[in-house]
Amino acid sequence: MKYGPLATDQLIAADLGRRLEAERLAQDLTQAQLAAQAGVSKRTVERLENGDSSTISNLIRCLRALGRLEGLKTLLPEPQPNPVSVLKLRGKTRQRARPSAEARPAGKPWAWGDER
Repeated sequence: MKYGPLATDQLIAADLGRRLEAERLAQDLTQAQLAAQAGVSKRTVERLENGDSSTISNLIRCLRALGRLEGLKTLLPEPQPNPVSVLKLRGKTRQRARPSAEARPAGKPWAWGDER
């Protein structure tokens, strides 16, 4: 299933629950067995598989028990630098977008119209 901008939270949670259940069944585990391996209650596994509310730590525990924790890296990969920005900098360090408070003359507070 593809998640578009109109997909509801409940629809996404239900789909993730179905995927979790399919993986559990593929590994020939009961809900009770997965719960014991993950250190959560059987009811927590039921909630996750039904797409009901649960904590992210419970999902992580279940994924770890199923050996599927690495899949989270593809969920939200590390941000990569923009190639155009890298070319523009070419060895220079990135500067602040605007001057800091230290750049103003000492003892003189900032006032409207006093921008540099």
